[in-house]
Formats: sequence, structure tokens, C-alpha cells
Amino acid sequence: MKYYGKETEKALSILGPGQTPRPLIKAYGEVKLAAIKAQQSSAGLYPSAYFESLCEAAREIIRGDHDDQFPLPLMQGGAGTSLHMNICEVLVALADERTGGASGHDTAQPITPLDHLARFQSTNDTFSTSVILMSFRILEDMEAAVVLLQEGLVAGETEYQEWLICGRTEMQDALPMTLGQIFGAWAGPVERDRWRINKVRERLRQIPLGGTAVGTGYSAPMDYVFAAEKELRRITGLPLCRSQNLCDQVAHTDALAEAARALGLCAANLAKWTGDLLIYSSSFLGEIPQKEMQYGSTIMPAKANPVLIELIRGLSLDVQSSADLVGRYSSEGQMQLNAYLPFLAEHMIRISDNLGKALRTATESLLPALQPDRARMEENLVNSPAMINSLRDLLGYETIKTLLPRIKAAGLKDRKELISWLQNESGIEELRDLPEMEERFGLQRLTTGGKA
Repeated sequence: MKYYGKETEKALSILGPGQTPRPLIKAYGEVKLAAIKAQQSSAGLYPSAYFESLCEAAREIIRGDHDDQFPLPLMQGGAGTSLHMNICEVLVALADERTGGASGHDTAQPITPLDHLARFQSTNDTFSTSVILMSFRILEDMEAAVVLLQEGLVAGETEYQEWLICGRTEMQDALPMTLGQIFGAWAGPVERDRWRINKVRERLRQIPLGGTAVGTGYSAPMDYVFAAEKELRRITGLPLCRSQNLCDQVAHTDALAEAARALGLCAANLAKWTGDLLIYSSSFLGEIPQKEMQYGSTIMPAKANPVLIELIRGLSLDVQSSADLVGRYSSEGQMQLNAYLPFLAEHMIRISDNLGKALRTATESLLPALQPDRARMEENLVNSPAMINSLRDLLGYETIKTLLPRIKAAGLKDRKELISWLQNESGIEELRDLPEMEERFGLQRLTTGGKA
């Protein structure tokens, strides 16, 4: 059965068919339920039976029972007016069905979507409140996913705290460090992502509900404004608060742009991390390969692809692009309204979907699939300049430069072979009987510069 009416039909003829996303339907349902309750408590707008039917209809919309009644694409002109018309029409039709078409204050005045369900409201305060509510939940979900990734990286920091590896700068071998230190460094940006998202969430909790068309609150009694804020907070269980500058809150969307930028930075950090892993897992280094997930080639049986790494990187690039677009849409508002809020909302949902998938893939699939090769790490390390650089204070800069080609030619496998070669094959007298050679190439000395 079709519950939406003629205004939704007009919108369909202009916009074409689509589907309003579930997160926004839920948020708009909550906003309308809060508004209905505030209308009733402040103005007694509905007969009691009809009021209860409206509330139940709104709850069903929130639950997702009528998503097929919201056939409009989110990307649309009109600042979301078509969506507001749509939900008002559906609410009235559902309530009419329950009450047999119950009338309003008297039998001559039936309940209508615009005269009643939109009373004391505008698209400009209800739709924007819905987008903020939806985005607040997106931030909550992304923060929870970031926490799980941070915990996984910190676990690696502990597990690999004694695994030596070559530290590299500018794609060149530099100094020894531990794989645990690398995991700890990877955890750092993720910790900052967690902090950023949490702080942005605090700023995003301000809503424009009650500001109506331009933020002045035109036609909305103060009793309604206060009640709507209180009801929405109770319905959602979220720490929402009415903005103290409703004209600003209706006109500007920079808080949403800031939220998108924070999530874009999270995606950028994922791209950097997986970019590192792409090199560590490559045939050139082979130090942190991932187990084979699937056949890697239709022509090369012995090739495995870093599919999880590439998936996360591709999703991360998409998220960063969407975050940039949210910022652009935010800047394109004019005067007292940003008409591009539906487009902005579409990209917030896209960010949520893609970043959520990237974070889940990182935590649930990629981290468990990593198979650090300790022997390969040590072999690469002892044949690099990194280990021998630690003898600079003893041998001097130029001597170190002459040693390196000879060490590489020796094809050494581990620190024990390196120490033996330095003492027996290098021809350098200072190293032959150096009693603290084991100490010099020990874990603590190599990674901190302190005494073992």
C-alpha cells in the first residue's frame, strides 16, 4: 500500500526514483516524534486518540517498518523539503488508517500533513536536525571502530617488543628498531583519530530544532521549542542541546564539515598505515607478509595479492574525497540556509559506509592475517647499513662507509654471524677483541642508545 501523497509524487517526477537511506529515515522519524509530542504538550493540536496513532506511526518509521514509503533519492534540490513533505504525508496516512480518518479539533477540519504535521516547523530546522542526529551517530560508530583498531595495534606493540627490524627513512635503511615500536607508532595516529572524533562529537550535538525557516523561530511558541528539544533528547538518549544561536545553526553547516574532515583524517591515517604494510609485505622486503587470502593471478600461480591492504586503501581514498566534498557543500550555502544539505548528508552516509568497512577490515581481517617474518627481518637488518651505523662512535664515519659493501657481499643471516664477521673477517683491529660487541648489538642498545 502507498502511504505517501501528492507532494511526494511530484518530487518523484522531478527527482526520479530512489531510496532515502535508513539512517536518515530513522533520524527524521525521531525528530518528527519529538515535534508531535511537543505540539501536543504545548498546543494540544491533536485529539488524544489521533495523537497516540501519530506517535505509533512515528515509532514504526523509526523502527524501519515503512522504509518503502520513502522512495526519494537523498541527493535533491530544495534543501530537503521533498523529504519533509514525504514524512508528513506518511505519518498522516498511517494515523488515518488506524483511526478511520479521525478528524482534528472538529469534524470540519481534518488533520493534514502541512497544516498539522508541519505546524511550528520548517524543513530548515527539522531536516538539518535529522542530519546532525544521523551524523552524531556516525561519529559514535566510527569512534568505537577506531578504538578496536587502536587496541589491535597496541597488542602488536606488546607482542613484538623484542623483534628487531630495520628502521627506514626516505625509503632507505637507517637504524635498528623493534617491530613493536613500529606498531606503537602506527597506534599513535589512531589514538589521535579517537580524540578528534570525540571532540568533534561534542560540537556536533547542538541542534537547530525550533529555529524554523531562518532561525528566528517564526510561528513556533517557546513552550513548543523547549518541549521539542527535551523530547528529542529523551527519544534518542543522546546528549543533544538546542543551539543558543539558532540563526547561525540553520544557516551554517561547518560543524558537519568538521566532522567529515575528522573522519577524512582517520581515512588518511589508514592509507598511510596500509601504505607502509604494502611495502613491508612486498617481494622486495617480505618482512610482514599477509597470508594468502585467494589466488592472486589467473596466469601466475605463485603470486599472492595484498587484497586486504588494497581494499582498505581504496576505501580510504574514497572517504577522503567525500570529506572534501562535504566541506565544499558546506561552503556553498547562501545567506540564511545551505540548500545543499541533502548532498552533504549523502556523503556523510558514504563516509560512514566506506570508513566503517575499512576499519572493520583492518581490525577483523588484516591484523589477524599479518605474518611477520622474524628471520627475514633480521637478515635484512644485518645486511643493511642500520646495524653497522651503531658503530659510528667507535670507528668513525668513513670507516663505516668502507665496511658496508663488504658486509653486503658476505650474505649474513643474523646478528651472531655479523658479530663473528666483524671480529674475524673485517680486518679492523678495534673490533677483534671488543668485549662488549654482543652488548652493542643487543636489543636495548640498538633501539634506545642506552646500556644493555
